[in-house]
Amino acid sequence: MTKKILVVDDNRMILKFLSNLLDGEGHEVKTCEDGLSALTLLTAYQPDIVFVDLIIPKIGGDKLCQIIRTMEHMKDCYLVIISAAVAEMDLDFRRIGVNACIAKGPFGQMGQHVLAAIKDSSEPTKSISDHEILGIASVNGIPVFARRMTKELLGRNRHLETILESMNEGIVEVYTGRVVYANSAAVKLFAIPLENLLSAEPRELFDEPFRIRIDMLMNKDAEKSTVVGLTRPLLLNGRQIIVRSFPVKVEADTTILLINDITDQRDLEYQLQHVRRMDAIGNLAGGIAHNFNNLLMGIQGNVSILFQDKKVGEPGYDELAGIERCIDSGAKLTRQLLSFAKGGRYSLDLVDINDIVEKSSSMFARTRKEIHVILHLEDEWAMAEVDASQIELALMDLYVNAWHAMPPGGTLTVSTAEVTLDHAFVKPYHLNPGRYLKIDVSDTGAGIDAKTIERIFEPFYTTRPMAEGTGLGLASVFGIIKKHKGIITVDSQVGRGTTFSIYLPAARILQKPKDVDQPLVASTAKRPEKGSGTILVVDDEEYILKADKAMLNELGYDVLLANGGKEALRVFDENKDRIQLLILDLIMPDLGGEIVYDRIKSIRPEVRVILSSGYSIEGQAESILKKGCDGFIQKPYNLNQLAQKIKEILS
Repeated sequence: MTKKILVVDDNRMILKFLSNLLDGEGHEVKTCEDGLSALTLLTAYQPDIVFVDLIIPKIGGDKLCQIIRTMEHMKDCYLVIISAAVAEMDLDFRRIGVNACIAKGPFGQMGQHVLAAIKDSSEPTKSISDHEILGIASVNGIPVFARRMTKELLGRNRHLETILESMNEGIVEVYTGRVVYANSAAVKLFAIPLENLLSAEPRELFDEPFRIRIDMLMNKDAEKSTVVGLTRPLLLNGRQIIVRSFPVKVEADTTILLINDITDQRDLEYQLQHVRRMDAIGNLAGGIAHNFNNLLMGIQGNVSILFQDKKVGEPGYDELAGIERCIDSGAKLTRQLLSFAKGGRYSLDLVDINDIVEKSSSMFARTRKEIHVILHLEDEWAMAEVDASQIELALMDLYVNAWHAMPPGGTLTVSTAEVTLDHAFVKPYHLNPGRYLKIDVSDTGAGIDAKTIERIFEPFYTTRPMAEGTGLGLASVFGIIKKHKGIITVDSQVGRGTTFSIYLPAARILQKPKDVDQPLVASTAKRPEKGSGTILVVDDEEYILKADKAMLNELGYDVLLANGGKEALRVFDENKDRIQLLILDLIMPDLGGEIVYDRIKSIRPEVRVILSSGYSIEGQAESILKKGCDGFIQKPYNLNQLAQKIKEILS
């Protein structure tokens, strides 16, 4: 019975031998010298049998066999490997869909095995398929050619292939405008099966907006390496890439493409730029907070003096109390600015988490009336040692995230509860088991798919359009909770809404502190005790010097003033024997507080020093305190706070 046969081999002598043999048997024979031309032929030709050499150019024999087995019209084709290297290659030919395997050898012996395979193709027998390799030894037991050189060459080839397959960069070989090789990294980047990638035109692998640039790359001067995507990366399946082309010497029709995935690099660059911007904004915020605190200090000092002559109910008392409440509110705002400026070094206080949840959810409900907010709070007080402003910020980010998930409106449920986490639960987070306060934030939105959940807390990852989201909200929440030694998890299914769960270590206390919910003690709460002695006040703001002098005089102290660091050294040197205490500003233009502190301590080590600053205690103040400075008071402070701090230091 006549068969249609295709023979693929780059050895023309073998092609001629097999063509003559098969023609003589009455079969229809076609030949190809490389894998690409064979693949092109098979798109319009359906042979009954295909003989394939393993070592052929432009798509290797093993890859060609795998592709043939994926072609619908070739599923019943009888596939035979015929190769001189088949015995030396570690290849399970059944795994790639091959029916028989023949080792090249003497033409007479090889011809017999070829004819046996053709005969078997009509009614495949188990004996041929089970035979590992036909032709390993001759009928008379004479071994086929010595294969030492073949083994060495194949060994080197395997080394090179291992290197290419282990590279992070995608490597693609293009011959006459068609892909003939792609390593694993390239297959992963293009996200299509290797059999579909091979023989494809490079431009077809990219989206329409980038095809012109790929065409320009492929049509550039063949003698030089060129690149696209350096300044404007190409997009490939959501990844940012750069493509370089390298010509192959003495093979004008062959080009190697090197594909670099720079997505992570670009993300890191963006994060670095973001960090630098945030540092700059942080410095600006810190400077504004410092100057604002100085202004509040001037107001607070004078209000404290006026308060000393007033009693409850007297004219002007309520107005002064109102001013002091405004000062306190302004000081809270500046503390939030300083908390932002100090880059995550939080001010921890014992706080009732229920209070934070109630206040933040109430504020959110007033601004998003289309969202119905429900609270289920722990019956008992839920105390934790946290930075209240940061936890409130984290909750607001979760509320806003829920709002985006419910465009037409929906229900937001926030609940708190005390839970006990065991070792198995906390182990992945490297935390200790025990009592935690759990905050659940649940919405009735569209839900989140599993793939998105895997990356939901990654910085800059967002499912929203580029102009509408930065991808920093949930990353910020994650960072805040982590710095509080807490845990955040997410549970969601598409169509069933989402629940974020926060776990914060519960405070180890027996009862709620009485003053947790009390406002700052006002200047009039109790008339402070009088003192005596001489105090040197050092500051570069005249109104602060006057305010401090008035308060210290009211407290019974003699006061010396120094406007700036240089004047402070002069005044101290003239009065060093009678000065008991310095109130020293930290930031001054002529001579900084730390330099003044060091010089004064070198003159008189036993003198007491209180640092005073509009900045928080972190940073430079912390550095001076470590040197042995006696205390710190943050502006603005009132008469009672100043009196208490002085008493604490001098006693």
